[in-house]
Amino acid sequence: MAFLKRNKQTKRTSRPRMHQRFVQITLSTVLIGISLIVVSCMGIASIQQANRKSYNTQLQTSMNEYWLEMRNRMSTDREALQILAEFMQGKSSEEFRSFAIDLQNARQENSFLRMGYYTQAGMQSRVRADGTLEENIPMQALEPEVQRLISYALQGKQTASQVYYDEGMEQQLIIYAAPVQSADGQVNGVVAASKDLSAFQKILTQPSVSQNKLDVVWVDQSGRIIASSEDTPLAPQGTENFLSQASVDEEIAQSALQQMENNEAFHFTFHLEDNDQTVYMQPFGMNGWYLCYADTVNSGKSPVYSILITANMLSGMIILLCLGLLWYVRWAMWGSNKELIKLAYYDQLTGTYNFEKFTQCAEDFLEEDSSYSLITMNIRQFQYINEILGKAQADNVLKKLAVLLRDLVGEKECFCRSSADQFYLLLHTKDEHQVRARMEQIMDRAGGIAQELNVSYPIILYAGAAVVQEDAPPEDQVRLLLHKAEFAQKHAVKKYQNVLAFYDRAMHRKENFQNSIESSMQSALAKQEFQLFLQPKVRLQTGQVDGAEALVRWIRPDETLVYPNEFIPAFEKNGFCARLDLYMVDRTCSQLREWIDAGYEPICISVNQSRLLFYQSDYVDRLCSILQRYGIPNGFIQLEILEGLAIENIEQMNKTLTQLHEKGFRLSLDDFGSGYSSLNVLAGIQVDEVKFDKDFLLESAPDKKERNKLALKNVVKLAKDLQITTVAEGVEVQQDEEFVSSIGCEYGQGFFYSCPIPPEEFASRYLKKAPPADAKAAE
Repeated sequence: MAFLKRNKQTKRTSRPRMHQRFVQITLSTVLIGISLIVVSCMGIASIQQANRKSYNTQLQTSMNEYWLEMRNRMSTDREALQILAEFMQGKSSEEFRSFAIDLQNARQENSFLRMGYYTQAGMQSRVRADGTLEENIPMQALEPEVQRLISYALQGKQTASQVYYDEGMEQQLIIYAAPVQSADGQVNGVVAASKDLSAFQKILTQPSVSQNKLDVVWVDQSGRIIASSEDTPLAPQGTENFLSQASVDEEIAQSALQQMENNEAFHFTFHLEDNDQTVYMQPFGMNGWYLCYADTVNSGKSPVYSILITANMLSGMIILLCLGLLWYVRWAMWGSNKELIKLAYYDQLTGTYNFEKFTQCAEDFLEEDSSYSLITMNIRQFQYINEILGKAQADNVLKKLAVLLRDLVGEKECFCRSSADQFYLLLHTKDEHQVRARMEQIMDRAGGIAQELNVSYPIILYAGAAVVQEDAPPEDQVRLLLHKAEFAQKHAVKKYQNVLAFYDRAMHRKENFQNSIESSMQSALAKQEFQLFLQPKVRLQTGQVDGAEALVRWIRPDETLVYPNEFIPAFEKNGFCARLDLYMVDRTCSQLREWIDAGYEPICISVNQSRLLFYQSDYVDRLCSILQRYGIPNGFIQLEILEGLAIENIEQMNKTLTQLHEKGFRLSLDDFGSGYSSLNVLAGIQVDEVKFDKDFLLESAPDKKERNKLALKNVVKLAKDLQITTVAEGVEVQQDEEFVSSIGCEYGQGFFYSCPIPPEEFASRYLKKAPPADAKAAE
């Protein structure tokens, strides 16, 4: 950490000098660029005339773009109407009314203001802009332009269009009409639709694809203005006829009208804003319409302007190139490489920070402000998501979760994916209610990932959180928060739902207690603070105690009792349980020897053995050495193994069990039914005894209890058929004893008979003195 601090200080001192050099080089590059621009402007005047033709060509190209866009817009409207006309083929005018709702939908989809069905007699049905339906309007009541268009379509002509002024809507509209034919080809009617000119107004106002902005006016064959570019000086507001303006000479106007009748392309000049302006007239190719256009902004200087823009763009590109080279030099001087940074500080799967970058970011934030909380978060049963859905889909889950966090984590906050499905978050708040609310939001949205990816496995998160509570250097604070959050998460992992656990005082006391346990376990073993207690096993047919189970109790020098559930889980995690189990075998053998020497008839005592012992190559030899040390006869030590250990590798387990049998040990399968029990295990494993888990008898729900008893009854029968002794754990009341005895179980063990007691009390209550001859034989 000290190295990181020195490295940061070195970077801070070197940055001013590097920045100064970079600014000097940048200014030099900008000056060179400006010089290039000046030189390019000086050469523009000499080539202005040569570029005039190029300018006119460009102007014509831009105009063609407006023309083509308008034609495409009209074609789209016509095609939509033609489709509707084809749909109406074979239908009578009476059927059209029932089709009115479909017309309304079509009007919404194609932005038509009105749509209607017309015959020789007039309008049969028309859908207005507000969705109301008009019917049976005579032809004479329609606008003259509409009448002509309908008559034209009724003659069987293909889709036609016309512009007219609608008195009711007080605006110009464009109307399209398409004939509706019967099955024999006769024209039954016309489908017509009208819309306003806003779409065409927009086309005329916006720049062309080549980004040239022209002033364009759309006129009919008489020069009447249909639409124009917004705020164009060619057609000031209020002007109705383009050729009737005062700025257009009458002789020029008459010539223009003549050429428009001949549908010719031409141009003319008129006086506009103290300048002579060239206006180009291009036939639209439909209904005698024309597009009038001019470049009022760049007229008279367009070639120079165009060359200037080109020269400036080239100079700008050169400047950008130089600046790019400068940035490359800067990158080389500072030794920064984006790919290396990405590999060093970013998670390759999700693109988020990795743990190293997260801790650096967290330290920086905590250095400025201590109002933070740190959260560690995992996806529950993520290994099963990998197995069930496959790695690719599991990776998609992680990516989706990263995207979700990126949306919900704000400024002055950070998060990372550390490994597998583990994420860390640093939230800018110390309020536990705010932290919980934000985490609930994250968890709720994470639940939707399964639906997004179309998977059936639920996405459930469990998290631990720690709030900054004491002053500490940022690097120490991050380490402390990580430790606390991970400790809190251990409590959350036990619940099968979205859960957030906070590190609090009670958890702190528990952590200290766990630390004290782990720190004192070695000395406690040396001082024999782990003491032997025994719980009797009763033969149900006779009521006699024929055996016992060795249980460990930790009694400290101050006589405080540490219960097994407080220290066994910790010992299983750190591996100390292997030493403790062998220690309990030693204490049990020592107690048997003491009883034999005192003249008691010995009984078989069961001792629990952890899975770690079975992976030690000298395990059997160490057990045998303990029995030899105390001279314990064969058959008085029974080793209890959990069913989970047997499931892992039953074949290898049987090899070890065979060796133990040969050395005189009895073997018991403990807590059968506590996990994912398998009858194959019971049938395949070489044990002398099976102990049924106490949950078979402790279930409180009546229906489940009866099912448990039925299952236990059948497993007991199977065990007897396999010649395996059966023991029922958890016998708490007389009804339990009566039940397990009735189903043929041979032994019972539980608080109904006795709680675990010290060996001295056990001997006085349950053991018998051996006859003198037997005692002598045992010696």
